Amino acid sequence: MNPGGIECRNDEADNRTIFFLTKPPQSERARLCFQLIERSKNAALYLAGDGVYNLLATSIETLPQGSVHVCKEDMDARGVQSERPSVSSVDFYLLMVEDMMFGSDRVYTF
Repeated sequence: MNPGGIECRNDEADNRTIFFLTKPPQSERARLCFQLIERSKNAALYLAGDGVYNLLATSIETLPQGSVHVCKEDMDARGVQSERPSVSSVDFYLLMVEDMMFGSDRVYTF
């Protein structure tokens, strides 16, 4: 625990690669993102903006359950609903920033 009261995790087993995707599935950047995720051992995908449309793409089905986090407001604004279990949260950005700061060793944005 640091002086500010925030618990800092520095365990290699907890570290993972964070992918923040705001591009739609047909975007070349989205395809590159999924190619990099496939090569990562411990990846988490955060979807926001037009990135929430990736919930409707087949490429998302290859990701482990619990590794996909979605901005609920962006899903609602775009009318996106998915059968795939994913973590959607009102506190999406708070959770993403905490994960980026304390639970990851690399962050990629697309």
